[in-house]
This record gives sequence, C-alpha cells and structure tokens, in this order.
Amino acid sequence: MDRQILKVCTLTGALLSVLYGCGVLLFARMIPVNSPLRSATEVVGEYQAHETGIRVGMALVMFGGAMMLTWGAALATLTRRAAPRHPILFHIQMAAAVTAGMNGVMLCLTGALASFRAGEVSEEITLVLNDLFWLLWVFPGATFEIWCIAAGTAILLDGRDRPVFPRWSGYFSLLVAFSFLPGFLGIFAKEGVLAYNGLLPWWIPTVLFFLWVTVMDPLMHRAIRDEAWLVEDLVHSDASSLDTSSAQRAGA
Repeated sequence: MDRQILKVCTLTGALLSVLYGCGVLLFARMIPVNSPLRSATEVVGEYQAHETGIRVGMALVMFGGAMMLTWGAALATLTRRAAPRHPILFHIQMAAAVTAGMNGVMLCLTGALASFRAGEVSEEITLVLNDLFWLLWVFPGATFEIWCIAAGTAILLDGRDRPVFPRWSGYFSLLVAFSFLPGFLGIFAKEGVLAYNGLLPWWIPTVLFFLWVTVMDPLMHRAIRDEAWLVEDLVHSDASSLDTSSAQRAGA
C-alpha cells in the first residue's frame, strides 16, 4: 500500500507542472510577464481583456500549489530512505513544501483579486496587486532554495553502492537551489535583468524549478520500483549498526 501511495503522490509532480502551465500560459496568458514599467492603465486593460481566463487560470494554479504538498511529501519520503540517519532533512523538506504550497495559494488569490475588481477600483490598486502577484512569484525563493538544498544534501549523503537517487541529481538539486538566490532583487529594480520579470529573478529559477520536477519524477518512479532491494539494504544497514553498538558496549 505504501508503494501505491508513493506512486500516486509522485504522479502529482507532472500534474503540478501541467496545472501551472495551463493556468498561467493557456488561460491567464500572463507570460511574458507584465513589465514593472507598464502604466496602471495598460495593466488594468490586460486584466480586463483576459478577465475570465485569469480567474480560471488562478484556480488551476491554486490546485497546482496544492500538488507541491503531495509531490514534496513523496520526494521527502524517498530522500529520507536515501539518508535514514538524517531525519532532519525530511522535516526541512516537508516544511518547505508546505510553505511553497501556501505561497502558491496566496499568489493565485492575488491574481484572481486583481482580475475580480479590475475596472471597478482605482487603477493604482490593480497595479499594486499585479506587482504583488509577480513579487510573490520571485521574492519567496528562499523557501524553494532550502527545499532543494535539503533534498540534494540527502541524495549526496547516500554513500551506498546502489543509492536511491543517482549522485548527479543531488548536484542538480543544489544548482536549482542557488538559482533562487537573485529572487529578492526583484524588489530593487523596475527594469532589466533584475526586475521581477527579468532573467535572474524570474526566468532562470522558474524554468529550473519545473525542470527539476520533470527530472526528479522518473528518478522517483525508479526509486519506488527498486524499493524491495532498498528496504532490504536498510534492514541490513540497521542490523549492522546494532551489531557495532553491541560490540562497543561489550568492549566497554
């Protein structure tokens, strides 16, 4: 049963990517991102032109954010088996996944609210909600950074001959983690590569995060498939640790 639940939770990674992609690209048509330099009138016009699409898109993004919890739980469970002596890494991943999911909920609520009142309230209010939407996308990157670092560290701590995940995936997770570092810079610039629609705060971390989910998915499925030998490996490892501890106590 545990294996079946893990399989289902792992599948939600693909669903997460599809929901975000369909929500933001297909329905809301928010890509390319609104420039911070656009006028309030232009921004309001965008929200009014795609009013229904944005609302549908934000609903999809909300469900996509919820998938971060299930997919993140599956990844945390599998990496815990990779590093069973470091359970703190499991707890860090779960906390980060929950925070990331809540950030997704806040993000989509902001976008939906901007569309809900576009044209009925001051243009400046809609402009600020638009800014908040995109800053919620890039500014909390530290949460995703910690998530990827914890996962990557757990993978790299697996020193067995047949690790749960290939070692390169641990280094890739760390690379993705560091891509989130420039996210906070979006609050300091309104144009160029540092703006919230720029290369460093938005494009690189966004593309790498969804690439990370795409790359980790088949590796997680393989880890679940190989669970039988993995469990046996862990049993032998725990038994060896008990024997070592007993020998040390006897020697004392």
